[in-house]
Amino acid sequence: MRQPKVAPRKEPDPFALSREQRRRGARVVASATDDAEDCAALLAILGLDPADGLTAPGGAPPVPH
Repeated sequence: MRQPKVAPRKEPDPFALSREQRRRGARVVASATDDAEDCAALLAILGLDPADGLTAPGGAPPVPH
């Protein structure tokens, strides 16, 4: 008799960042770099996206001015 195949359980990524951590990280990088090219390079190295810095605290979309 055949055993049914069961997909392995996915373990949560212990290094995954919360939305707030990603937002803060992107903002720190943006404020610490001299130009857009350096900022983009550092964000890419860290696995962040420039849009991560646009998220408002608490995960709400940014409020337009």
